[in-house]
Amino acid sequence: MSNEHGESANMVKLILKTTLWLSIITIVEIIAAVLLTDLFERNNMLIVLNSFYIIMSLAKAFFIVSVFMHLKFEVKFLAITILIPMTFLLFAVVALLAEGNSWLQMRNY
Repeated sequence: MSNEHGESANMVKLILKTTLWLSIITIVEIIAAVLLTDLFERNNMLIVLNSFYIIMSLAKAFFIVSVFMHLKFEVKFLAITILIPMTFLLFAVVALLAEGNSWLQMRNY
């Protein structure tokens, strides 16, 4: 029974550690949004700031999926069956955004 208690304590520590990381990443995102948006907008470099937000959001998604959805502890093939469709979905989003931008550029001239 002490083994189960030890595993439970380790899981609580992992959840608290993950929550701390998620909080830190969110605070950094908010600080960047408040302090850096005007600077990047004046220099026409919003793509860099948006890329930063995307990377931070993906990091938070990784933490959430791996710890709170227990994929960190699942069998390798179960994780693969979830990650491969997610990759195709992300590719579709990027492709549709590029296509939409192309249509927008054609419309504006």
